Amino acid sequence: MTESTATGNDLKETEAKKRIAAFEKRFSKEHLEFACRAAFPLALTPDLLYRLRDYLLLQHDEKLQVPWIAVADLLLSGLCSEVDEELYEMDITVRKVLLEELTQDDLCKLSTNFFLKYVERNFQSKISGLKEAQRWTALAYVNPDKAAKKLTLKLSQLLQQPNLTQWLQKSLLVETLAEPLRKANFEPLLILAQAMKQTALGDYTEATELFKSLPKTAEGKAALVAGVEVDLPSHPIPAKTFTFETVRVNPEGTIIQRETKTASYFTEKLDDHTSLEMVYIPRGRFWMGAPETEPESYNHERPQHQVTIKPFLMGKYPITQAQWLAVAKLPKIHYDLKPDPSTFKGENLPVESISWYHAVEFCARLSVHTGRSYRLPSEAEWEYACRAGTTTPFHFGETITTDLANYKGIDDKENKWSGSYGQGPKGIYREETTPVGSFGVANAFGLYDMHGNVWEWCADPWHDSYNGAPTDGTVWDDTCNDNRYHNIDLLVNSEVKNNQARLLRGSSWFNIPRRCRSAYRDLVAPDIDSNVNGFRVVCVAAWT
Repeated sequence: MTESTATGNDLKETEAKKRIAAFEKRFSKEHLEFACRAAFPLALTPDLLYRLRDYLLLQHDEKLQVPWIAVADLLLSGLCSEVDEELYEMDITVRKVLLEELTQDDLCKLSTNFFLKYVERNFQSKISGLKEAQRWTALAYVNPDKAAKKLTLKLSQLLQQPNLTQWLQKSLLVETLAEPLRKANFEPLLILAQAMKQTALGDYTEATELFKSLPKTAEGKAALVAGVEVDLPSHPIPAKTFTFETVRVNPEGTIIQRETKTASYFTEKLDDHTSLEMVYIPRGRFWMGAPETEPESYNHERPQHQVTIKPFLMGKYPITQAQWLAVAKLPKIHYDLKPDPSTFKGENLPVESISWYHAVEFCARLSVHTGRSYRLPSEAEWEYACRAGTTTPFHFGETITTDLANYKGIDDKENKWSGSYGQGPKGIYREETTPVGSFGVANAFGLYDMHGNVWEWCADPWHDSYNGAPTDGTVWDDTCNDNRYHNIDLLVNSEVKNNQARLLRGSSWFNIPRRCRSAYRDLVAPDIDSNVNGFRVVCVAAWT
């Protein structure tokens, strides 16, 4: 551990102790005793804490005689934070400080007499992974050597089937259990977990160094962690970053801010001359849809609802004609693909005149060719990626201009459509697509052409509103579960072809500015191949 890391940990512990002292001063010694025991599980629910209180009352220990209100006091205090509906967690350092107040006998009693029984009887599958995580906690305190070995085996399995979400979840679990596992050859396990965490978070340079620093077997062919031989990935971790410029405009469309940012990406080689750049999109939450106050918005863009998005990778640009040609040459999965379907010709122009079925076929061929899972984005993923942390109608701000995007910037008097949005200016109408990235500005994630140029297919079928929409970023399809969309081969080979309308996002060169908004949704039958329709792909693993 470096001196700076040690200093940082000391500061965190000092701050944690201040928060705990403030909690005890505000409430009582009994509240603090209760909090120490509530620090044992990885996650907290009101029901779990009420059951814990009942268990402690049965111990007939005066210092454990806490009032029922202590549950609410703890969950709403500065020691806990809400991570989901009726699901809370403690800061890692706060947990560590509180657990240091308990004896090993206290921990064993909690593990064997309360938590394991409670978890077995009460945690339902709707809280994904929580039951398993709570059992890991118990095992780490009762038998840290066994826990370290089993966790290492779990991480080793995940390394062979990269899934960024699973990597992040399990690495955070190891980090949370750091204290009890320190007795069990913990440091190599922590390094392995940190390497996987940094991969999931997009810091590939740091991850590479961590992987290299792991102790090796005598033959040097594998890492040696907690007595387990771990085969590290045979593919190199991408260590590429790129810089890009973002802009913000005022309501009149004048640029008021320019900023240079950096993002991580990897390059997928399609053939000897063509590649595909995939940008890392971090996890996060956002409000999907348009508020009623957004000008020219529609009811089918509501109700606004909060969605949690897992990390993924997305094409920096819409798929180009050169990329389409390279993949169209690959072996057929289910549908024939025209090598040159576009109306407007140019290698660096976005491919258009693409149906939803053909976009899915493209993803299937690409997945087989690369060994990675490529697919169309869910509608929620697309909007999250487009907004990139913004809440305005466009990621540029309150309006849009034809200096920043390709759309119809002139009035259409016959249809009474405006070439401007809000207080923004009129513009030009190019009447064709433009080369991808040609405007030179991206959103805060590093994605180009999210507004205008070509419509982009999403995986989801159309719904008239967001009533009942999923909140986890998955595809909203009432006729099949989301796994089908993550197994692209199953989707493209599906015998069920009901021509259900599919989602399009982002608008095109042909459309007026209000349709370019981040929240705007459109629907088209999946077999339509208009020259305004293109797509971009997403990927769930970050390996080159």
